[in-house]
Amino acid sequence: MAYQQFLDNIQTQLDDLVVTGSDDDLFASGYLQGHVSLSAGQYELEETEPQVAELKVRVKASLNKAIEAGELNPQDQALVVGLWERVSQ
Repeated sequence: MAYQQFLDNIQTQLDDLVVTGSDDDLFASGYLQGHVSLSAGQYELEETEPQVAELKVRVKASLNKAIEAGELNPQDQALVVGLWERVSQ
C-alpha cells in the first residue's frame, strides 16, 4: 500500500469511529489521530519518499513514549494501542 493511501485509510477508519464509536472509541481515535499526524508530519519533513513501514515504527515509538511518560492509564493504553493495531493493518 502506498504511503498516502495508508494515511488516508487510517483517517477514514478514525473518522468512521466518530459516527459509530463509543465514548472510549472517540477518545482513542482522537488521541491516536494526534500521534499519527505528528509522526507523519515530522517524517515527511525528513524524507521525500516516506514509507509505510517507517511510519508505523514512528507512530508506535510515539505511543510508547507517551505511555512511558504516564499520559495514559492502563485501560486507555489498551484502547489506544488496540486501535492502532487495527487501523494500521
